[in-house]
Amino acid sequence: MPSQYYRNLDDFRLERFEQRLASEELLPARRVLKEDLEERFRVLRSLGITNLQGVMDNLGTKRRISAFAQKSGLPYDYLVILGREARSYVPKPVHFRQIPGLDPDHVARLEATGIKHTKHLFDQALTPAARLALSEETGLACSDILEYVRMSDMARILGVGPVFVCLDYAAGERSLVDLSTRSPEELWSHLHDVNDAQGLSSVVPSLKDVKHSVREAQELPHVVEYESAAPRQGEAH
Repeated sequence: MPSQYYRNLDDFRLERFEQRLASEELLPARRVLKEDLEERFRVLRSLGITNLQGVMDNLGTKRRISAFAQKSGLPYDYLVILGREARSYVPKPVHFRQIPGLDPDHVARLEATGIKHTKHLFDQALTPAARLALSEETGLACSDILEYVRMSDMARILGVGPVFVCLDYAAGERSLVDLSTRSPEELWSHLHDVNDAQGLSSVVPSLKDVKHSVREAQELPHVVEYESAAPRQGEAH
């Protein structure tokens, strides 16, 4: 079964990708993607590409890009950049050792079971029963594991790195469900207040970044079962 950590790129329609390229501010090196946007995406559709997964499948290697450039007539350099942009929609997992404030002993216990980053934990602890089993294997309380699962859920958002995971969590964002209902303006102000009080980061996300995070939280599948797992014997409720 594919990991649910990532969005289903088969469901990310090509039209939506085109709309994002047209409306969002791109890095200087990728602004070429806005040139002849409608015509170039018309060519993609004419060759049977209907979603973001199709873009990645066709532009995943130099050989595939060369073949697609010959078939489509689109510039090779443009296709290289388009493939990079498509792959940027797949977030990189965050290593727990990089998240400020986590108990090093807890991190070491997770790593001893092969869980080094947020995707590892997310894949193994979606349900209360799975978290209880992991609690018994690691000796960590279910409540601690649930806390790290919540952070892992937040880390699924594109552009959210280790410091911002910590900052969002400190600001009271406990899941994608929570974040998806927030006012970006109110959250942005709250993040500044929390960071001023706790000094977690020298940089706080911009309002634009916060709006992006809230939108991503609304679009990503909410798959974690957040009911509290039953406590282990001797563990407080």
